[in-house]
Amino acid sequence: MTLHNNPENDNTALIPEREPCVTGTVGKKGIAWLLSALLFCVLTVIGLFSVSALFDTEAPIIRIDPRLLSSSAVAQIALLLVAYYACDGLRLYFVLRALGERVPLKDIGPLVFINLYFSNITPMATGGGLAQVWYLQKRGVPIGVSGAATSIRTILAMLMVFGAAPAFQLLAPPMRDVWHPNERIVQSVSWAMALYVTGLLIVLFRSSLVGTAIGAALKVASWLGILDTDRRDRWIVRMREEMTGFSRSFWLFVTGKPLYAVLSLFFTACFLLILFAFPGLLLSLLGYPVDWLSVMATVSVVTFLMYFAPTPGGAGISELTFASLMTGQVSSAHLLLIVFAWRLLTIYLGVTIGAIFTFMAMRSRSLVP
Repeated sequence: MTLHNNPENDNTALIPEREPCVTGTVGKKGIAWLLSALLFCVLTVIGLFSVSALFDTEAPIIRIDPRLLSSSAVAQIALLLVAYYACDGLRLYFVLRALGERVPLKDIGPLVFINLYFSNITPMATGGGLAQVWYLQKRGVPIGVSGAATSIRTILAMLMVFGAAPAFQLLAPPMRDVWHPNERIVQSVSWAMALYVTGLLIVLFRSSLVGTAIGAALKVASWLGILDTDRRDRWIVRMREEMTGFSRSFWLFVTGKPLYAVLSLFFTACFLLILFAFPGLLLSLLGYPVDWLSVMATVSVVTFLMYFAPTPGGAGISELTFASLMTGQVSSAHLLLIVFAWRLLTIYLGVTIGAIFTFMAMRSRSLVP
């Protein structure tokens, strides 16, 4: 691991430079990504049909309610979409500014949609950050800085997402009887999220303790004969380098340029609130009385589960989970429509636009490895 040295910016000089393995990655894994995208589409269709079969009493056909196509409804949805994409881009933009890198705003749009595309065709959203690092590298941003920026952007969102559901649970009245299975699921996952946030904070602020604990566990595994000594030592060194590097990058973000750090936090919060608000808006447009805190708590739980879903973009799993948690709040006639419209606005549309931007970026001579 080397350190990036930029004489014009002392902050980035301390950010670990990751190995330049991003170059050429898109070409080597193109077929795998295409197959993953097809799997995403297939699982999405299966998920929607499963929602209809398990929860909808009518035929498995999405019936568009005319109220969602009125000029007022379209204007509200379009306004929320623009704000959603803008906040998504600005949260990364200000993380980069906090780390001392100035990326033209015209490049932020493609970054938003490329991230949406790759995050949703790879399990556990693992591909979005790598694709953004590749794109930023071709725009002149060092790999160490871009890698730190995308990691920090993700960690900030995870901290807020995983802290949102417990907060909403405390503020919002129960949507159903407290012993209802769905209510118990929401509560259990909410507290699991709170524990996860605690773990992330320990990693950020006490990384040395975590490194020591993991190192001790690896030594025990080596003593038991599960790991050989050489592999154990390599893993310990690599683990300490990664944890130290990220911790250093995070502290540079926090202490470097406070205004940009605050703005990145602000736009991250706005992005997540808008994401959580989409189902509430759809319910409101269909004439349902909306308990916004309860709806946002439900969506935050689904978002948490999507981070760990083994399928690309949580396809199939997210549709079924969301439908399950929304039963009792939406009539069977509208449930499939709400699930589809929510995923269309927050995922499907962005993935489609991202596929176009990715194709254009791969054909651009300025971005070819």
